[in-house]
Amino acid sequence: MIEILRNRSDFIKNSFKLVAGTAVAQAISFLVSPIITRLFTPADFGTFTFIISIVGGFGLIATLRYEMAIVLPKEEKNAVNLVFISLKIAFMICLGIASCVFAYNTWFLKSSLIDPAYKSWLYVIPVMVLLLAAGNVFQHWFNRQKEYRTLAFSKIINSAGNNLFTLWLGFIGLGVWGLLIGNFVGLLLFNLFFISVILRRYRGHFGHYDGSAHKPLALQYRDLPLANTPQMLVELVQLYGIIFLLQGFYPAEVVGWYSLSQRLLQAPMWLIGTSLSQVYYKDASERFALDGNITKMLSKTIIMSTMVALPVLIVMLTVGPWLIGFIFGEAWRESGEIARILAPWFFFEFIRYSVAQTPLIIGKTTQMFFISVSGAALMVIALTVGATFFSNARTGFLILSAVLSCYSIAVIWWTINSVKKVVPYENN
Repeated sequence: MIEILRNRSDFIKNSFKLVAGTAVAQAISFLVSPIITRLFTPADFGTFTFIISIVGGFGLIATLRYEMAIVLPKEEKNAVNLVFISLKIAFMICLGIASCVFAYNTWFLKSSLIDPAYKSWLYVIPVMVLLLAAGNVFQHWFNRQKEYRTLAFSKIINSAGNNLFTLWLGFIGLGVWGLLIGNFVGLLLFNLFFISVILRRYRGHFGHYDGSAHKPLALQYRDLPLANTPQMLVELVQLYGIIFLLQGFYPAEVVGWYSLSQRLLQAPMWLIGTSLSQVYYKDASERFALDGNITKMLSKTIIMSTMVALPVLIVMLTVGPWLIGFIFGEAWRESGEIARILAPWFFFEFIRYSVAQTPLIIGKTTQMFFISVSGAALMVIALTVGATFFSNARTGFLILSAVLSCYSIAVIWWTINSVKKVVPYENN
């Protein structure tokens, strides 16, 4: 009983270490954003969101999800080699993307609908994808080591680098390119910080590198690319497919308004939610391997994520449009209206995201894949119906929010019931 209480205390303590760091990162974004939104137009943000969605989509699957296995092995040498496997796969995929970009720029750009001005930035996309993928790998390594202060500080560095460089480039007047370069700098500093810590504290772990072990390890954890990667692809359709559909249905300004509302609503998910998810994934994996019982840990994480997201929901529903218009300028007031409409969906999605690794822990990835397919289909149908039958973008967002709120609630309910019906598995 004492051990269980201690573990619960550690879970809360580790979660708040990350939340404290991400709160600082949030504060940086909050303080700088009102200036940035006055230096860039909604159309600039719309174009930026479209481009960065491509980077985000490739970045999250560039390792074929092998980074998820880093926290699982009992032996440290296996974890080290999984880091190298993940980085090697990401590098090879980014080389493939770079080759495709070169071929596209050489033979197809002139005949395509893409503005030739994007030609130079197309070459930067594979580099940004590699940085995003490597950052995910390093985060899982430090999660395994329970270095939550390091993870928290990395988020501050990422946020500070991104926002401050974007601010400076906005004053110069670079437009969309300023937003993109700022994001690139944030990712670069994020990775350089992780590398510097690894070189100081884990240099001796390089001796565990064993190229001959990579193939057996890749086969041992093949369920990740075979099951989790397709699931992630479907979830990426749900996450970034909205941007592509909006780009086709509405003017760039609507995409820009949505992008700001998404950033404001999704910031807790990507910062605080990621922190809760990282601690939950590590601790729940260990607990499940020990006795197969993660019900209480799952409940605790759901309660914590609800407490974090509830104030955001209340603020957006009550004074969202006025607050966003006041802080970011009247040109962005429509973002507040959209944020108010989408707030319920992001509230339930935040809770779902915090425990999203549960199917991987309990061996329910196949079922979750089909659930994710249904979620992506619902998103496409809801947004298409709204844009086709209603000329008002707000009505389209209302339909989208209602449908996906129901979907997120259903997935949370399924997750809670699933953990009650499984038996523990053995980690190697």
